[in-house]
Order: sequence, then structure tokens, then C-alpha cells
Amino acid sequence: MATADTPVIRLLSDADLPAYKTLRDAGLKSDPEAFTSDFDSATALPPATYATRLGRPPDDHFILGAFAADGSMLGAVVCQRESRLKERHRAELVGMIITPDARGRGLGKALLKEFGVLVRQLPGIEHVVLSVTASNQAAVHLYEAAGFQRYGLLPRAVQVDGVYHDKALMVKTL
Repeated sequence: MATADTPVIRLLSDADLPAYKTLRDAGLKSDPEAFTSDFDSATALPPATYATRLGRPPDDHFILGAFAADGSMLGAVVCQRESRLKERHRAELVGMIITPDARGRGLGKALLKEFGVLVRQLPGIEHVVLSVTASNQAAVHLYEAAGFQRYGLLPRAVQVDGVYHDKALMVKTL
């Protein structure tokens, strides 16, 4: 059970999709440089669009959510496994979203810890990759503290309102 200081972290189900979409839409609005999706296109989609991301190990994908005591979703992280045979040893942390009010309280660290437990249940996974907005130092440091290492930079990866943002490419060997 969630307390004021300790959210519940669990796999999402179909019933959680409206809350996940609300969280994601809010993230697209507050931090557009963190997403490759654009606000207008993504917000027009129904919550069921994200059902393909649901699952539980040993499925190839899952979404973890962090919930406050009142049941509101404070954050989420998505895992997606590569589908092509030659890349099946790799999983991708597709995105992490934390509400602005919940940032700086250890929620990202807790989500990444549980993410690590679950991704290790996927048979044959050897490493996890991600990309993060390079200028978001708080997120970069969070991933580094969780054991991810930077292996590259994708310059001008996304463009928001005429401004380009680089993506740091990171990997964690399991």
C-alpha cells in the first residue's frame, strides 16, 4: 500500500491506460524535448493505443507505474524488447516520465530499480539501451547512478519549436 512518502510501483494493466495516457500527455506538454512524439499527434490518440506496451515478464515489453496513496500516477517507465532475432539480446528503456511535483524524491531511482528486476526476467537479455535528452543533467545523472554508461551522442535528435536537442545514448550491461 502506498503511503505519502512511499508510492506503490507495479505493472500497468488495461485499466491503467487512461491514467498512463494522461501522465504521458502531461509530459509531452511540460517536457517536449524529452519525447520523439509531438503533443498534438500523441494527445489525439486514444488510451488503448498504448495497450501494445503492456505485459509482464517473460513478455517482451511492460510498463511500470508509480502510484501515490490517492491512486494518482506519479511516474512510469516503459520496457520494449527488440523483435528481430539478431537483436533479441537487447531491451530498450523506451521512456521514463515523472510528474514535475514528484521529481527529486527518489521516484525515478525506485522505478529504475524495479525495472532492473523485471528486465532481468526476460530470457536472454544482455543489456538495456536508452536515449535521454543530453541537456537534462538530472536524468543523465539518474541513469548513470543506475549503472548506465554513455556510449554516444545523437546530435540534433529532436526539434522543438525550431530548437534542436541532442540525445545521449546509454547502455547498461546486465
